[in-house]
Amino acid sequence: MGRINAFSEALKVFERSDPAVMASNAGAEYNPGTGRIRLQYVNIFVEVNFPTGEIYTDGESLSRNEEALIIHYLVSACGVNPRDSWLSFIQLPDGPHHHNPFVLDALKPIAADFGDNLELFRERVLALGGIPNGMGDFGAVIYVFPKIQIAVCLWAGDDEFPGNANILFDITAPMHLKTDELFVLGIEISRKIRRVSGQQFV
Repeated sequence: MGRINAFSEALKVFERSDPAVMASNAGAEYNPGTGRIRLQYVNIFVEVNFPTGEIYTDGESLSRNEEALIIHYLVSACGVNPRDSWLSFIQLPDGPHHHNPFVLDALKPIAADFGDNLELFRERVLALGGIPNGMGDFGAVIYVFPKIQIAVCLWAGDDEFPGNANILFDITAPMHLKTDELFVLGIEISRKIRRVSGQQFV
């Protein structure tokens, strides 16, 4: 796990697809004049050139994983809106088989970095556009894409127990991305909160 499979195949699907339909399904906008799809990704907007799949930002640096997620989302999004009903990673299709790596790579680093600094966690999550939702000692909903929202939450540690973190996925998320892609999405959000770079999976 941790690898977004068939990225080159996704690009082939992208270039054969109707950009206006992809944009509509993804909650994005297609400009036929520029040939670009404008899409919200976390707290920024990106523009994706059709049909090449080149991705442009206003100076924001994206990892290869993030670029792959954007293309996969555009070719896979089905138009269904989030429902504010949540699944843990282990509840996703095939999630039990890959739960331990997800905990190790996405959740434990958040708990380790912020378990004794709840205010910094709050600051970082709000900077990513998080909307507080009352989960944990602090939790918030982040719209990663217009049709995919996740919830990140943290329980602060104390003298008896270490901090604990979780990332939840809207129940509709598997309709837009496969579990291996959601795995990478969760890790990328964890890294964004911690402001660290990491291994490229694609």
